[in-house]
Amino acid sequence: MTPRSLLTYYDNLHLAYAEYGDPHGYPLLIQHGLIASIDDFDLFDDLIRAGARLICIARPGYGRSSPYEMRSFGEWGDIIALLVRELGLIRFDVLGMSSGAPYSYAIAARMPEAVRNVFIFSGVPAFYDETVRSQWPHPLTRGQSMAEMQDLAHQLFFSNLSADDLRQNDVRDSRMNNGFGVAQDLRLRAMDWDFTLADVKAQVFMRHSKTDDNVPYGTAVRTAELLPDCQLELLESGPHFSAAALADFIEQTILPHLVQ
Repeated sequence: MTPRSLLTYYDNLHLAYAEYGDPHGYPLLIQHGLIASIDDFDLFDDLIRAGARLICIARPGYGRSSPYEMRSFGEWGDIIALLVRELGLIRFDVLGMSSGAPYSYAIAARMPEAVRNVFIFSGVPAFYDETVRSQWPHPLTRGQSMAEMQDLAHQLFFSNLSADDLRQNDVRDSRMNNGFGVAQDLRLRAMDWDFTLADVKAQVFMRHSKTDDNVPYGTAVRTAELLPDCQLELLESGPHFSAAALADFIEQTILPHLVQ
């Protein structure tokens, strides 16, 4: 396991990331979900054994990443471009899980010459699209402050946790800075992206379950339609997320396209 590292950006902010696997392997940038930690590298054991170079990145407010109020999902592409330059990456793939999907698209839109493939597992959809918003079952309210969104994040995810829950890496890192990272993700969903999926030129491999109880599959279908080059695999059944389901996606979809 490689210790966490910090990138300093925008003068005095820090972006936490951790690298796993072969440092000379093909790079894969990991965009985590809503409740997550870059310490949970065991989710990617098969990729590590296959010789990939995994770069897991904590978004602002998660773990040791500084809280920073982003203007849009699109700004994430600008921030990651700084990390890509720091690491000297020329060509890489991106994996986005659940809430990590818009951030994955932002990276691909910002660096079309560098991103080869984007892999999306149970990704949240294109919230800027009217059809998607009409099918989204949760409120998308503009204009709320970060403090209001932090209160909402606490109510939704952190109000009834056990002692065992609090010791888990994903809960620990997501609760940092009073849940800033989770709150920001929820806030950005109702804001302009500063790019559209038409700007994503990389090939996208997306898997979604028709029984996903977090993200309606119709929103995934619509999101796939908005991407210029997307292969959508719809499963008849399956959870929004589980370690086993992710492992199957890695085995069936990512590993066959991994550059050695």
